[in-house]
Amino acid sequence: MIASIANFLTEYLNKNNSSLSKNDVLKIQYSLQIILGDLTKSLVILSIFLFVGQLPLFFLIFIILNSTRPLMGGIHCKTFKSCLVFSIMYFLIILLFSIFSSGLNTYFSVFFFIISFIITFINAPCCNEKRPIKNKKILKILSLISLTFWCMLFFILRNTQLCNCIFLSLLIQITQLIIVNMKGVISNAKINENFFNFTN
Repeated sequence: MIASIANFLTEYLNKNNSSLSKNDVLKIQYSLQIILGDLTKSLVILSIFLFVGQLPLFFLIFIILNSTRPLMGGIHCKTFKSCLVFSIMYFLIILLFSIFSSGLNTYFSVFFFIISFIITFINAPCCNEKRPIKNKKILKILSLISLTFWCMLFFILRNTQLCNCIFLSLLIQITQLIIVNMKGVISNAKINENFFNFTN
């Protein structure tokens, strides 16, 4: 469905703009698929959180995700369906943990963030076959800045739910860095094959 809409819009633009090269058309088609896919996923997940009355947590998870993942990188699914399933699971797991988990031990939290900084410094940003990294140094610096911001906010806040949300969101992101950079599983395609074929 997403691909069909993107193809239709791309063909329309191509017919009405003769200056577009074949490469431009492919870039537009890919960008439209990403935009439409992300918009659809966001609306579906937003509807779920609206139904259960947890919009503040949705927006917090969404902000954390979009301030870390584009910088650090992560696991990518092969199809829109698998990406939608994974995204819904991602948001719901963090939601449930944020609501039902008790507060985290301070020493454990400090240890977690120290390890997170080390892993981010070593592994971020991780490669994506469809989006080659051209500015790795800048992305690494921005990744560390983003992690620092959420670390500071974690220790400043006194709300258990918000702190749990920040912790698990970052834990999942850091875990992806480890998985993507594991020896023999560097390629996202291999990760997709191992983890997401069940949704195809």
